[in-house]
Amino acid sequence: MIELRPYQKEAVEHALKLKRSVLVLPTGTGKTIVGAFFLKNLFSKGLIKRALVLVPTRILVEQTYKVYRQLGIDSEVIYGIHPKHKREKMWKRAKVVISTPETVYSDLELVKTDAIVVDECHHAVGDDAYAKVLKELECDYRLGLSAYIPKRRRKEIEYLIGEVREWSAGDVRPFIAEWIADVFETKFNRKEMDIYDEIDRRRSIAKGSEKLIFTSALKFFAKDGALALKDSLSRQNKLSKLLDNLKNEVLKLRDLHKLKYLFRALELYEGFNKAIVFVERVIIAKKLLDILSKETDYRVSLIVGRQRERMKKMLEEAKQADIIVSTSAGEEGVDLPTADLLVNWSNTSSPLRFIQRHGRIMRKAGRDVKFVVYLVTPDTIDTDDLIASIDQAKKIIDINIDKDVLEELWRKSRRHKIIEELSVPMPVEWIQQVSGKTQSEVRFALKKSAEEGELIYIYTHLGRTYVRKDCLDKLKQFGGFLQPKHLGKVKIKIGKRMKTIVGDYKKLKEELSKLLPLQKLEVTVIKKSGEIEEYDFKNYNFPIDKLEILDIVLRNALS
Repeated sequence: MIELRPYQKEAVEHALKLKRSVLVLPTGTGKTIVGAFFLKNLFSKGLIKRALVLVPTRILVEQTYKVYRQLGIDSEVIYGIHPKHKREKMWKRAKVVISTPETVYSDLELVKTDAIVVDECHHAVGDDAYAKVLKELECDYRLGLSAYIPKRRRKEIEYLIGEVREWSAGDVRPFIAEWIADVFETKFNRKEMDIYDEIDRRRSIAKGSEKLIFTSALKFFAKDGALALKDSLSRQNKLSKLLDNLKNEVLKLRDLHKLKYLFRALELYEGFNKAIVFVERVIIAKKLLDILSKETDYRVSLIVGRQRERMKKMLEEAKQADIIVSTSAGEEGVDLPTADLLVNWSNTSSPLRFIQRHGRIMRKAGRDVKFVVYLVTPDTIDTDDLIASIDQAKKIIDINIDKDVLEELWRKSRRHKIIEELSVPMPVEWIQQVSGKTQSEVRFALKKSAEEGELIYIYTHLGRTYVRKDCLDKLKQFGGFLQPKHLGKVKIKIGKRMKTIVGDYKKLKEELSKLLPLQKLEVTVIKKSGEIEEYDFKNYNFPIDKLEILDIVLRNALS
């Protein structure tokens, strides 16, 4: 059972008293839990029979659903991807619906609710789907949740939802980190996704250096935008030849699919003293400088290139700027001014560069809590690289991104789709051939999925042979590698002491079954040939949380 923190309890009581209110709490303070307890109280007092929870993205829909389920709130997720006739039945039976405003707006004639919780309610203005839904639906109880409400939006949001009350970082100081991260999904439109998929298809069948060239094209496109790809295709190089018949289609695409989300980040964290926007390509940096200078009141500076005299001038300009747009030139070896808002326009796969970027907000200066925003294109190599760099960097620095958000990003990534191929057992080389991905991509996907407990592997004549956990029955074809005949020794840490267990399959299974779940298992295999003992070592680096998996591991190790 989740126990409310003092400020969360105060927020819930305030919302129940006012019936219609907006609560502004710093990022990372558990606003979703506040919304859930608001509804839980309304249901328990018999004040409502149905409720609606609005969240801006599908990732947050799933994340919110997990919180509600954990609290025992009977809820249902409704997506626009469900056919209309199915959604109609879902709306009729659901007690609490968690959905995006776009889906709700398209189903308005089906929606009946007594209470609305609006997450990220700062979006609820103008022609946004949030505002459209709130204008159409009638109910007595409304609760808005946000980390920040820009002053110019406050009046309209109060009209649609209710009175605003704010908690400062100082009010919740013991409960939040020194810097907090936010992930914005910067989706491709259909045409952009079609072209991305076509380049990815060509990459999957390419060989040698051509595969790397296609990979670069995907990175330009997903991380930086079509403008970066257009720039590359305008030159006489191998990429422009490989994508010659796609040039005209690429030229029709919008230049910067992440642009509106950059503006959203700047609006959401409007009180920043200084922001740094990191991009990969110089052409993107210059374009953003031009747009931000013309369309905002911020003083904007640029850092590109590494010429000493030019860099000196750029750093002087950066000291006076509100927003610094920088390529990798500003990541290392230069004394950038301390920022309190970092926006990663182009995500890096390098954990070193990832950490260097974050170093720009880690100094004790500026506001108490600082913010990092990742603009990430879902279902692309952009997501893959962000996940890869976080996986390595978290070993060195704290990564204050919500764990559920990272899980959803991972499950929607291209590398995770590799795991879908593992309905039959396969070694790395086969998986690589079937998926068309590079060896490093396949190995990363297998390692991460094993750590997440989505798959296991056994040792066969093919080497490590992987299979999803929901397809373990397919291991029967490798029965010869599941016939235990040797002794084994394992060392297990129990509390602060190490326990050594030596024995055959039956003894090890009996002893280890009492210690489940195990995060991993290392088995020293003892093979006797007359008076001679030989030793082999088998490592199983995945969670062993069920007796069935322990049985497979021990049978394989001792065979």
